[in-house]
Amino acid sequence: MDELIDRARRGEASAEELERLNAWRSAAPENGRAYRDVVRLLDAGQALGARPSGITRPSADEIVARVAARRRFAGRNAAVRWAPWAIAAAATIVAVASLRARTVPADVPGWGATEVVTGAAELATVQLGEGSVVRLAPSSRLRVLAGRERAVSLEGRAFFAVQRIAGRPLRVHTRAGEARVLGTRFELASDGETMHVRVVEGRVALTAGRGETEVGAGEESGVRNGAVTQPTTVASPTAVASWVGTFLAFQATPLAEVGREIERVYRTPVTIVDSTLARETITATFTDRPVQEVVNVVCSVLNARCDVRDGRVRIDR
Repeated sequence: MDELIDRARRGEASAEELERLNAWRSAAPENGRAYRDVVRLLDAGQALGARPSGITRPSADEIVARVAARRRFAGRNAAVRWAPWAIAAAATIVAVASLRARTVPADVPGWGATEVVTGAAELATVQLGEGSVVRLAPSSRLRVLAGRERAVSLEGRAFFAVQRIAGRPLRVHTRAGEARVLGTRFELASDGETMHVRVVEGRVALTAGRGETEVGAGEESGVRNGAVTQPTTVASPTAVASWVGTFLAFQATPLAEVGREIERVYRTPVTIVDSTLARETITATFTDRPVQEVVNVVCSVLNARCDVRDGRVRIDR
């Protein structure tokens, strides 16, 4: 429905499509609210993303400046959306308000064959075509496999923040086995015939040979000698990927969890005043950005008010 809303907004929808859109908007109050949210995001995205042909993508500093400018002129009702970029080895920001699970056609859009290899002291952030994000550790290799499935292969270590798409699980292939997930955040390490998974949020299904198990949030499991191990509890699941650096990746993550991870990464206390706001979700990726900029973007996306002072963050309606 998001794509139809965009076409209608640009005057490209047919009369039949407009009739279908209007019927959907009238069917339920939440549909009307979703319509307004999408239009607001598209308007903000157009303002942020419009660039002359041939001009390269804006830098992270440009993006943050444009967010700040839009907030000043449009007030707290401004929302933010960025178009995804394929690979970003330096500082980048990609953020989009999480509205609902998206559907995709037969061939996953933007899903083309790609390979990313990191050196011994290099990290890379890979933005997949459908919105998922992968943080690749040093001395690792990620192959994006083109086709009708969402599939990648991994050698080494990576942290995944996977966009939920109903009926289209992301499959991560390794020599030891396979991880299958609809939408979650997890760390996966592959070394020859062994594989290790730690899940921060959501669930991951591990398969090897004839064995299979599901690993939930706060659990870890793996594959060794062709056998899947039973999940065990991780003491601190949000701190599993300490190697990622100043990096945050969320996929439809409640603001309460976002606040806890900001506290962990930046050692800055976060207070969310409104309990309903704490349950709203955000999909965003931040690489090597100061806490002030991270908080500004989060609050812009959620139409919230942020106050950062004296080493503390306060978020309210």
